[in-house]
Amino acid sequence: MIQELLPRLALAAFAALANPAVAEGPVAPSGPAMELEVQTEPPVEPAKVPPGSQEDQALWRAAGDLSNQLTSLRWSANGMHWRIRTEELLGRLDAAAKADPAVAGRLGEIRKKLVDAQTESYADLTAKWPIDPTRGCQYPRSMLGAAMEASATRDNRAQLGQSRDAAARCVDLARKTLARVKRSTDALGRAIDAAENALPPAPASALPPPAGK
Repeated sequence: MIQELLPRLALAAFAALANPAVAEGPVAPSGPAMELEVQTEPPVEPAKVPPGSQEDQALWRAAGDLSNQLTSLRWSANGMHWRIRTEELLGRLDAAAKADPAVAGRLGEIRKKLVDAQTESYADLTAKWPIDPTRGCQYPRSMLGAAMEASATRDNRAQLGQSRDAAARCVDLARKTLARVKRSTDALGRAIDAAENALPPAPASALPPPAGK
């Protein structure tokens, strides 16, 4: 399943950040880092809403929507780290600063913001999440859906109540996680844009393009 590749892809893309030397040179993961190759966003499969109350159906939808948003956000962040690496943004900022001392200070500030944003994004993506990092709330959502289906034909209040509580807890944690990761991902995007706007166009990358491109 594509979503199960995310931790491996993220760690491959971010391997160089585990080395403090990242602040002094471009991100250049070696070995397994070349496994980072899938950049397209996984498709979202539609699902039939199970029978039940409007509140339970809304909770069921929210669990799925948040899971998909988290997956999409992880892929977006992963693509940003790929860009930093393939476009050699850190190395090009260093070279431009060395070539023109008049702009070295400004480029140094841009570089620092990029490294800081890169590091924060890496920390958010690889930290221990309070929910499943690859499936989000899909499991509690599945259990809630099954309980809703069962309740349509028999008295299933106990199981439905437990499933409802578990899904609600996951949705709450997913919203908080999504907000945190989105902040660092948006900051990384702004830092990349600032670096690219301060530099001449990048030369053709020597690295292979992502699959499907």
